[in-house]
Amino acid sequence: MTTGYFKALQEAVVASSVSKNWGTAVLEWTVVDLEEDPAGQGMCVCHHPNLVEMFTIENVYNGNQLYPIGNVCVRKFGRQDLTSEANLFSQIHNLRSAINAGEDTFPKHFSRALLKYLNDEGVFTPDQWDHDGGYEFLVKMFNKRNKDEINSRRWWKIHKLLEKKIFPFILGDG
Repeated sequence: MTTGYFKALQEAVVASSVSKNWGTAVLEWTVVDLEEDPAGQGMCVCHHPNLVEMFTIENVYNGNQLYPIGNVCVRKFGRQDLTSEANLFSQIHNLRSAINAGEDTFPKHFSRALLKYLNDEGVFTPDQWDHDGGYEFLVKMFNKRNKDEINSRRWWKIHKLLEKKIFPFILGDG
């Protein structure tokens, strides 16, 4: 049995897709943006109210976009890759907010997936101090169970990587 919200989602997705079948139409989409409405006044394309996180998804075949779409509806596509994209956009948004608020960000606002994304985007350019630009170092520090074991020299390097490489990318990305 499908709910009214799910039926409305299916209709919106299929109407904007090349395929006119839900099972294949869901394969045509990617997440391209995320906006946040702290007041929760957004309404999903499925007509569910009170969205805080409002994603934009885009059809890779015809360029059609659906906005706003909530994270619950993104998961209804049944695609782990699309859910991972949405999670990554949420992490980037949360990191950007934390940077702007002057909060400590590492490791609280990071994940292995976010570090990999930053590396894939070319954020960790090699320099005179690090042949891989800091990616492997940050992953190693992130993976430490006890952050108290990170010495002051390593914390200094973490903060330099954040200030010089990651923060400029995150604040300029979006």
